[in-house]
Amino acid sequence: MKSCSRAPVRVDPAGGGTDAPPFSVEQGGTVINFAINRHVFASVDRLAAGNGVTIYSEDLQIGVTADKVSGLPKGRLDFLQAFVRRLVPEDESILLVTESDVPAGAGLGGSGALGVAVVAALDHAFGQKRTPIETARIANEIERKDLGYPGGSQDSFAAAFGGINKLDYAKGGGVAHRALKLSNDTLMELEYNSLVIYTSEAHVSGNIHQDILDSYGMKDSSTFTALLSLRDAANSMAMALECGDMEGYINNLNLSCESLYLLHTSCDSIAHRKYCRDLEEHILGRKTCGAGGGGGMVVYTRSGHRRTCILRARELGGEVWPVTLDFNGVVSWPEKSTSKGLFEKIKSSCR
Repeated sequence: MKSCSRAPVRVDPAGGGTDAPPFSVEQGGTVINFAINRHVFASVDRLAAGNGVTIYSEDLQIGVTADKVSGLPKGRLDFLQAFVRRLVPEDESILLVTESDVPAGAGLGGSGALGVAVVAALDHAFGQKRTPIETARIANEIERKDLGYPGGSQDSFAAAFGGINKLDYAKGGGVAHRALKLSNDTLMELEYNSLVIYTSEAHVSGNIHQDILDSYGMKDSSTFTALLSLRDAANSMAMALECGDMEGYINNLNLSCESLYLLHTSCDSIAHRKYCRDLEEHILGRKTCGAGGGGGMVVYTRSGHRRTCILRARELGGEVWPVTLDFNGVVSWPEKSTSKGLFEKIKSSCR
């Protein structure tokens, strides 16, 4: 029996960056994000004793294997190894396989979704039950503490809960999650007019987060002001969405984009600015996703311009993903087929 899971990635139209300490702890932060129907997948086979531990990434086409959890060699698939080290008993034999609908560095919270999917698949395999908030917290804890990656927790929450989320980070620590309540008309309008454009200009979010942390630590006034602006835009956007005020949503989307670029020079994206200039007559709003510096961006199209915008973005070399929302969050299920043949193939390739 194989345990499978699926977790959605997200778009973060406002507040991204204010979820990361020390700003979130010292000043409080707010993030608006919504989970979309592009996913990260994980599967776990519990194998007969003595088969060891094997981890494989379908996207990277690389794997790692060892006789026991503690024997896994560092330096290969370290992200996935961290989850196995934390959640899999030492003498268990498993095969963990992952794959993603989105490329690495797209700015859509793929690593956070991957962590949530792996937690869910391992929990299903070992009979562990967690609430969405517990899943989000342990996935983020492994990424931030065990691996030492800088950043916030919004990606894990979006992947665990799904839907449209408002995350409020309290001074001193702690986060409150609330699902925003939009009218059906507002939801349809938001989905229809929103597109994710991936420019193939991937980024490394951890490096950008570190740049922001360094600037904040040096008390750079432009970084501090930009973070405050991002937080304010997120609060205003939440009110606009729940009131069906799409003009307010668009205004805060644009404000968030410009504030993101002011956080640090590494957040800016020449490619995204070029796309926006070329698409100006077709879009009302835009924001670079995630930490910035490239990857994907979300745009809001002008009425009657959606199809033309898609075609023009593709002419420019971008991949275009129409937005539909995922309200399920992470899900897991059993699959009767096993990965025995795949296991033998993967284990052989890892030697």
